[in-house]
Amino acid sequence: MYFINGKFNQTFRDYDVYKKLGIVSVTGKSNESAIGAIDIGDVFALYSTRYGYLGVGKVVEAAKPFEEIEMHQGGLLIDHEDYPFKEIRRINPHFGKEEYALRVEWLALVPELEDGIVDDDLFVGRRPVELLEDVRTKKWLMENFDLNIRI
Repeated sequence: MYFINGKFNQTFRDYDVYKKLGIVSVTGKSNESAIGAIDIGDVFALYSTRYGYLGVGKVVEAAKPFEEIEMHQGGLLIDHEDYPFKEIRRINPHFGKEEYALRVEWLALVPELEDGIVDDDLFVGRRPVELLEDVRTKKWLMENFDLNIRI
């Protein structure tokens, strides 16, 4: 199981958009190898600074830069300029190349960002992507998100 800090906020990463699109991302230059090590089928715990644990997901497509992601709606390919990240790309023109995203299947999520769950005894990574080996945190995640999966 992996730990991913989505670092959601109102201007850069929007929790509702990521939830709807089934993606999670991190800035890639310093985290490219860590997010690239996550394979299809791997399970991860989603966390966000200031909010806590948000849920658990399973990877369905390996990490790639945002500019290489194809998104579909109603069976049609959406043009990159119409993605919900257009404003972010205007503010940060390097976003498409430096932000790496995984396509995911959400196994459990809190309804709203503010509903994140915090517990002082849980593992909280120092980097945006880390292997989560803490047994207590894994057990807590399974219980709190009512999951019955093998990790």
